[in-house]
Amino acid sequence: MNSLCDALPYSVEVDGQEYRLTPAFDNVLQMYAQLDDEDLTDAERMELMLYYLTDNGPQDARVLTAACEALFPTERKPKAAAKKAFDFVQDADLIYAGFMQAYGLDLIDQQGKLHWLKFLALLQGLPSNTRFREVVEIRLRPLPAPTKYNAEERAQLLRAKQSVALAVSASEREHNLQEGLRNMALVLMQRAKKE
Repeated sequence: MNSLCDALPYSVEVDGQEYRLTPAFDNVLQMYAQLDDEDLTDAERMELMLYYLTDNGPQDARVLTAACEALFPTERKPKAAAKKAFDFVQDADLIYAGFMQAYGLDLIDQQGKLHWLKFLALLQGLPSNTRFREVVEIRLRPLPAPTKYNAEERAQLLRAKQSVALAVSASEREHNLQEGLRNMALVLMQRAKKE
């Protein structure tokens, strides 16, 4: 949420016409789950996003842009590609349990009600004693450089990371492979320049 003083967006205006949004968190999560389909074309992705985010709005990219600007606030500073810390689908049980533990909020009962921006604020505010936050912390914790004193610590952390690792999709594997090959090529080019 951008401000506690502003109302949450339930509609957007494009060319003087108001379009109702359907900003319930479960709609947005359904949209994300559908967008993972690698066989979708860009036009199908746009149609799908409009279906989930608007209340029968027209198939208009400007309406989609306005809906996305309202519901998906951008970061102030662009971040470097970060390691994926969680997945809404794979971590659904942990997120559900975290909301129950921290807020006494049953997300199943909130389907169709809880606004996406409220959901995000609550998710970001989950305390560190929830299993969801513990798992995210394990995934993000860097592996210390090996020394003659920390072999057991490293082994324990590796086991913990493996036990909570996210499954990687074929497209993510392909992207990671391409990124690794590109980085290797850069290293080889730098070595060649030094010689």
